[in-house]
Amino acid sequence: MKHYCISAYLRPPDAPPVWVEHVFRRTKPEPSHTHDCMELMYIRGGAACCRVNDRHYPVVRGDVYAFSPGDVHSFSISGPLSYDTLLFSMELFSPEERAELLGNPLFSCWCRPGSFREKKLSFPVAAAGGLDAAFDELAAECQRPGRCNGVLRRALLLRLLFIILGKGTPVGASSSRRDLQLSSLFNFITTHSCEKLSRARMAGAAGVSPGYLNEFMRRSIGQGAAEYVIRCRVEQARDLLEHTEKSVSEIAVSVGFYDTSHFIRAFRRHTGMTPGAYRKLVLRGSGK
Repeated sequence: MKHYCISAYLRPPDAPPVWVEHVFRRTKPEPSHTHDCMELMYIRGGAACCRVNDRHYPVVRGDVYAFSPGDVHSFSISGPLSYDTLLFSMELFSPEERAELLGNPLFSCWCRPGSFREKKLSFPVAAAGGLDAAFDELAAECQRPGRCNGVLRRALLLRLLFIILGKGTPVGASSSRRDLQLSSLFNFITTHSCEKLSRARMAGAAGVSPGYLNEFMRRSIGQGAAEYVIRCRVEQARDLLEHTEKSVSEIAVSVGFYDTSHFIRAFRRHTGMTPGAYRKLVLRGSGK
C-alpha cells in the first residue's frame, strides 16, 4: 500500500506544508493509500466510488471528502473524473488557529482516523461555484513559481476550510444567536423534511418571521428555505439508494416528493445524475 508524504509535493521544497492539485478527467482508479497529512478531496465532475477505511461512498459533483493521517482510502472511477486534492499539515497553523479549528466538531472528526459520516459533505451543484473559486485561488498560489508567500497560503487555506465548515457545521457547533437559530432550523427541517413544510413552520423553528425566513437563510447559507429542504431530501434519498432496495418511486415518497418526476429532476440538479444512475454507481462500487 502506498504512503504519500506532503513534502514530495511542495514547491519550493521549503514551502509551507499545503498543496492543492487539480486533476481533470482521470480515468484510472486510485489504489489504496494513506498520507502523512490531512487531505480534502473535492469533486468537480464525473462519478466514482470512494472507500474510506471500511466505508463506501458513491462520489458525485459537489462532494467533499476528508481523510486524516492513517485513513486508508481508494476510489474506482465510472467515466472521467475531475477533482481537487488538498493536502495540508496541522503544523502550518498557530496554536490559536489549531485550537479554533479543533473546536469545530466537524473538523475535529476529520482529524480522527476512522469511518465517520462526517467525513463526507455534499454541496448542491448550483452552490459549488464558490468552492471552485476558493480551490482555484489557493491552487494558483501553491503552484506559483519562485518564492512563495507563506502568510497568503495559510490565509487562503483557512478561508477555504471555514467556507466548507460553515456549510457543514453540525447542529449545536456554535453558540452565536444566528448559528443557534440555524441549528434549530436545520434540525427541524432534517426531522420533518418528508412532511409538507410551510414557511410559517420553518420560520417558527428559526425564531424569525415568515416574511424574513428566506432572506435570513440566504444571508446565512446562500440559499432559500425551499432550496435547502430539497437539498435535505436529495441527501436522504442518496442514503436510501445506497442502503436499501426501495424503488425510486418509494424513495421519492419517503423523503417528501409526491411526484416521482419532480424527484428525478431535483436529484439530477443536485447530483448531476438520475437516481437510477446513482444506484448503478453504488452497485458497481460494492461489487454487486
